[in-house]
Amino acid sequence: MTEEYENMSLEELQELKKNREKDKIIAELKVEDDTKAKKEKEAYENQLRETIKEELLKEHPEWQPSEKIPDNKTEKNPDTNADDKSPVVALYKQYYHLNSEFESKSQYVTKTEDGKKTRFQIYEDGQFKECGLDGLWGNTDSDTGCEDVVSSWSPADTYAKIVWETFVCTADLLKICVKGISINPGDGLGVQIRAFGAFGSPSAKNACECASCASITFTTYSLTLAQYNLEAIICDKDIWDVGSILMESYLKSMANSWAAWFDSQIYSELETATPGTTETSSVTMSCSPSISGSCCTDSSLTALYNAIQNLVASMREGTAPYNPDYLILSPSVAAIFKRMQTPSPMPWMGDVSFDADGRLKKIAGLKVIEYCGANACTDTAGEVIAIVIDSRRAVGCVFGQKPKTYKFFQSNCNSYRIDQWAYVAFGELDTNAIGHIVNP
Repeated sequence: MTEEYENMSLEELQELKKNREKDKIIAELKVEDDTKAKKEKEAYENQLRETIKEELLKEHPEWQPSEKIPDNKTEKNPDTNADDKSPVVALYKQYYHLNSEFESKSQYVTKTEDGKKTRFQIYEDGQFKECGLDGLWGNTDSDTGCEDVVSSWSPADTYAKIVWETFVCTADLLKICVKGISINPGDGLGVQIRAFGAFGSPSAKNACECASCASITFTTYSLTLAQYNLEAIICDKDIWDVGSILMESYLKSMANSWAAWFDSQIYSELETATPGTTETSSVTMSCSPSISGSCCTDSSLTALYNAIQNLVASMREGTAPYNPDYLILSPSVAAIFKRMQTPSPMPWMGDVSFDADGRLKKIAGLKVIEYCGANACTDTAGEVIAIVIDSRRAVGCVFGQKPKTYKFFQSNCNSYRIDQWAYVAFGELDTNAIGHIVNP
């Protein structure tokens, strides 16, 4: 994580810190609100119990128990209750303690008797309504003989709360761009990265011999901002129909579109660049798994491994050595390194590692990005099947304004126009920091 912080600009770090402080305050306020709501609910339930009890005893004073109602939940036969000869009082005690939880309504026993059949009342909406004993604890249908048929009102479908989104091809290639490049309003639309060449080697001099001066070369790498847009029109009637999930889905889909587009632009710059170094595989890649046989019989695996090692070595040596740190390839090409052979792994397989999700993580000291938009293993001869870069100088991503959302209500159309605008530039920089591996 420390490395990630070091790669962030001061503005990005300040924004991250601000967001963390905001999240902390939101969490604290949520805890306070939850505590307050819990206390209010408990107070309401306690008041409701007392109100119902007072109303019942006011209407039926004969229900006053002869002694304090016990605090246990033991069920007693009302006809043989030793605490009180009245079966109604016994039932009241029993039912009250068995139903101590109240929400919007509660049920209580009444004194009313119809022959041998005890009746009950339900307390609902501030009133007592009678219903038979069987209606409370029995399993018979309450509307027998007068069933209502609501099939014409029953929805044909029920939507789950979860909403799936269509997957888009992303790999967060922004992290391999040269860091710290941005343009502020009023700075124009172009940015230049200045570069200077290496100084010559020192030369030996005789006694009193004067020095001869040398110079260095100065160059620049230029990028120019362009503006980009996404727009959607959302009808208010449609929002009324399906709910706020419609607007949320549009915004999430637009965000995914930006992420996928950023990655495609960066990869395109790297693939179409004239690389400083090109390594051609000794064999055309075979995309069929080969998980058996003796060591080193998978020619595609060994050829691709050798090509990566040769390319890295070429970029690291010479008068202008680079420090390649990333390898970008498609999942189908990365799968070649997952074809472990028997009877034992190849001796150099310790140089290849995978993450917990099975993705290629590291090889030849390079961090690996499996990008779904990279050229596949089955691509034709001459295609780039892997790209090695020195991320300090290979590709630039300049933002004047990251995607910004504007929401405008069009009253004459009863709709919302959602626009997202960004000022950004992508471009190859030092092509010597880019290396290609191609199919023969």
